[in-house]
Amino acid sequence: MSFPGQANQRYQANIEQSRWELRTTPIRCELKHPIPRYGQGSFVYSAGGELSFIMRVMQPVIEDSVANMLSVPPFWRSGLDEKELGQVSLGKGRMPFYADRVMAQRMLYELDAGMFPTLVFKDWADKQDDVTVALSSANFHDALPEFLNCIGQLIDIGYDDLKETTVLFAPGKYKLTQQAHRSLDSLALYAKYDKKIIVRLEGHTDNTGTRRYNRWLSGKRTQAVANYLNKQGVSRKQIKREAFGESKPASGNHFTKGRDLNRRVMVDFERLP
Repeated sequence: MSFPGQANQRYQANIEQSRWELRTTPIRCELKHPIPRYGQGSFVYSAGGELSFIMRVMQPVIEDSVANMLSVPPFWRSGLDEKELGQVSLGKGRMPFYADRVMAQRMLYELDAGMFPTLVFKDWADKQDDVTVALSSANFHDALPEFLNCIGQLIDIGYDDLKETTVLFAPGKYKLTQQAHRSLDSLALYAKYDKKIIVRLEGHTDNTGTRRYNRWLSGKRTQAVANYLNKQGVSRKQIKREAFGESKPASGNHFTKGRDLNRRVMVDFERLP
């Protein structure tokens, strides 16, 4: 990232280059801003979550450091003063900067006011150059209403709400109930749009019947769930199944209530890096 003989490095889209691109799904809104020769900054809002800002870079960062976040006026508003927004951490890798809700919200405010949120830090090569990375407010006003509208239309259930789901079954059956369909619909919506999600299905039974039969039955139950998820748009490559029969009860099998809880498929999410 360092250039010989250059005392300062500045990365910023000019007026002609500056664009804000909105990418939407029912579970995520992302407002992206390409920064020529450097990378891309994105404001992100996920269903059930909160606003954040992330920076992706072309060249991976090799060490942790810190930066100052400033709000800088563009040249056509030179009468305004820049102001400090706070100090932030920079980490290793291709996504070195993450801003939580408070900082991300402040950055949106500054962009909406026509300012340039700007990171200032020493270069990672030899610490000799001052590096500035700025978000341009040019063309931002057209994109902001669409971004806010997307946030307002996100489903009201978050990833953590769906991370563990239990689907129950009638004695000796593997057919899904309408209640099971409703439980799986929101889960399927997440996995359909987030291809990094792996859905793990664990099938179980009560202790009625032989162990061999119960292993078969628990497998049929996971298959029923997998088939439904696939019909809702979840790739079969995202679904992993395992059948345990009666070997891992959630409750005692001595009473009806306990057996009811044991006839189940446990659905768990895992998001890959």
